[in-house]
Amino acid sequence: MHALRKIQQALVPGGILLDMHPIPPSTRAEVRGESLGDFDDAEFMELVASAEAKFVDIFMPEAEAQFDYLERYDDPTELIELVKTDWDGCDIPPDVEARIRRADPPVDLWERVVLRRFRVVS
Repeated sequence: MHALRKIQQALVPGGILLDMHPIPPSTRAEVRGESLGDFDDAEFMELVASAEAKFVDIFMPEAEAQFDYLERYDDPTELIELVKTDWDGCDIPPDVEARIRRADPPVDLWERVVLRRFRVVS
């Protein structure tokens, strides 16, 4: 909640907050449109839900858009290491990791994301 209060204080009167994050279904690794498998991001989705529940006390939702987001990796090993070190609450199942390691790059990550616009609740 501390971070949300800091954001609220940083906004100018009438200012808006944009929030973008993945939503279900799970992140999927693909090569040329062929699925290599889904990530296990259930813990991450719980973290997001917990944070969103705190938004309603401070911010009022005004609009949202959902869309597909693709991120391309030329090095499958770099992708795996990034997820393991930087993606809290997300794991790559061993069979999916093996397919990513054997893949002929580039490897794309497909995610469904939501972009929401909020205003400060007065």
